[in-house]
Amino acid sequence: MRRHNMPQALRLLAPTLAVIIAGSCSSFHPTDVKNPNLTDQQFLNTPAAGAAWLRGTQRQFLITLNSVVQNAELVSDNYFNNYTTNNQQFDAPNILYIDPEVTSIQNAIARLRYMGTFGLDSVFPRDPLVTVNDKAEMLYYRGVASLWAGEMYVGLPAVANGEVVDWQTHLASAITDFQQARTLSTDVAAKNSYTLAIARANYRLGNKTVAVSEATALLAANPTFIRNATFDAVNGPSNSMQGVLTSSVNNFQPLPRLDFLDPKYPNRGTTVQSPIAFAKAEEAHLIIAEGLLADNNLVAAKDRLNQLLTLVKSRTVETVDSRLQLRGRAGGKVNYPNTADSKVSFAPGAPLLDGFVLARTATTSVPTVSGTSVTAAQIAAAATLDDGMYLLYLMRQEIFIAEGRRMADLGIRMPVAQTEIIANGNTKDGAAYTLAVIPSFIPTAFGMDGFTYDATAKTAIMKFDMNRVLVANKTATQIFPFQ
Repeated sequence: MRRHNMPQALRLLAPTLAVIIAGSCSSFHPTDVKNPNLTDQQFLNTPAAGAAWLRGTQRQFLITLNSVVQNAELVSDNYFNNYTTNNQQFDAPNILYIDPEVTSIQNAIARLRYMGTFGLDSVFPRDPLVTVNDKAEMLYYRGVASLWAGEMYVGLPAVANGEVVDWQTHLASAITDFQQARTLSTDVAAKNSYTLAIARANYRLGNKTVAVSEATALLAANPTFIRNATFDAVNGPSNSMQGVLTSSVNNFQPLPRLDFLDPKYPNRGTTVQSPIAFAKAEEAHLIIAEGLLADNNLVAAKDRLNQLLTLVKSRTVETVDSRLQLRGRAGGKVNYPNTADSKVSFAPGAPLLDGFVLARTATTSVPTVSGTSVTAAQIAAAATLDDGMYLLYLMRQEIFIAEGRRMADLGIRMPVAQTEIIANGNTKDGAAYTLAVIPSFIPTAFGMDGFTYDATAKTAIMKFDMNRVLVANKTATQIFPFQ
């Protein structure tokens, strides 16, 4: 990842500090600085520098989250880029190391990791006001940077201008930071988020025993746990996914079979932004259920999915004014079903089903934390391990929609950015890590987002049921970590 020397990094952070510190640490006055560039010594000698750096790191986390969510959702079969200037090829999916988005996500992750490391090594030791909980949070944010590197990329440098290391190494680094954070922290809610993060990273590594154990511990501590990423409509950053979901032209359009979950982040007015449930107890149930299926225990897995369904049903459902959402009818490339009497088939030849498309002519009810189309009857009817895995991955897709998680479940990984290859002498153009990983079973030519729509009959038939595709390719190394 690209190197940032200290003065440059602090100059980049200075606007953030000017905004956030004014309301939280009155002893620091950025306007008193004569030099327009906030240098390392000026900052490190400032009272409450640790709190300032932590707030800046929290802001960088949100900026990185925005980049991760928007682009990962486009790569997946959740949303189609119907009307934006965002990457036009990720939907294909066609991912090249020259793509600006590949670079921007990598840079955002690198900056978050850098800020975490500099905070821990240089800022916090100079500030006597820093608490163990501050240190734990900084470890957590650095761990999240490594988590995203491990979930999204073929590999990345672990240090500035270093050699590219594989994704497994990044996940191992994330686990180390999360464990240290949990050991330090005295904040119960924060410790729970660290536990779930440990479970998440171990899940992706395929460490079934540890992942299930940590997921079980999280549910024992708080069975309805949520850690929200909260945004600021006034000072920024705002929730960029909310913007592309709630515009009048529906810039990002969900698949018809996911329409009932949109918009997950409703427009709440000019001064309030919808949060993203970055960590939630639903993930723990999903990890445990997948572990049970890997152990050939269908009965227990179905019981776990029913527990998950109970939790999902308890989550907030909000009334949303969707009249501006025209489903591609105002400048979009594709028209989508827009009435509640529309029927959706998950694949050619599959049944036409009701209840997946909402009417956008008045207010509608939308789940804003987690939602699913899976029912207790469907879970009861699951007769094989493959049936159970299909329902589990359908629930993963629906529960995590608009959270940037589906790309990893599809086994897709981004390459190291070309800008890294050019700037970093420890990398090599043409190496395997300069190519994205797109499993051979992934449909090309926009197939994952494809469907046929009969406006007269009000039917939408998906080209592919990607969860069926995943189950059919369950032995592929890129997917199903516990297999």
